[in-house]
Amino acid sequence: MAKDFSKSKKKQSFISSIPHDSISDSDILTRSKFNFSYFDNNPPGQDFIDWNTTSGNSKVVKLIGKLKEFTRQPLSHWENTKIGKGKRGGKGKRQSCLEVYKEFPRKSAFSHPAHVPEDVWWARFRIDNDTRLVGFVIPDKIECEKDENYDRNTFYVVFLDENHQFYLS
Repeated sequence: MAKDFSKSKKKQSFISSIPHDSISDSDILTRSKFNFSYFDNNPPGQDFIDWNTTSGNSKVVKLIGKLKEFTRQPLSHWENTKIGKGKRGGKGKRQSCLEVYKEFPRKSAFSHPAHVPEDVWWARFRIDNDTRLVGFVIPDKIECEKDENYDRNTFYVVFLDENHQFYLS
């Protein structure tokens, strides 16, 4: 009589280690993406080296952790996710994790870089109390002669804003 290996621990372990999903079955298209090709480290923004500290409180490490979290959901999820207590001791309007301003703010310590297209929608991710990841998204509707499919689930990083200087109130 032949031995039955169908329920062996080794076989079950091997089978469970094999990926079961394919790209077409996964949620890869809904996950947000980050693009750093428009990054500008000119003051008042910072560069990644400026956020790296030896005291164990590296903002770069914190940023990478946040990016990992942000990429698990579409950008629309983060636009609808409220964070913080709001102004006036919790009685004010709570902000979203991702705020899309559309226009470049009139009051800003930053300037619109010449290499960033003029018709983008400016936005920011809140990293912590005063720290922001500033960039843009592709508008919902754009007039374009090219027959292109633009990815509206990508956040294009332009500035690291450690002191909340992008949108001054």
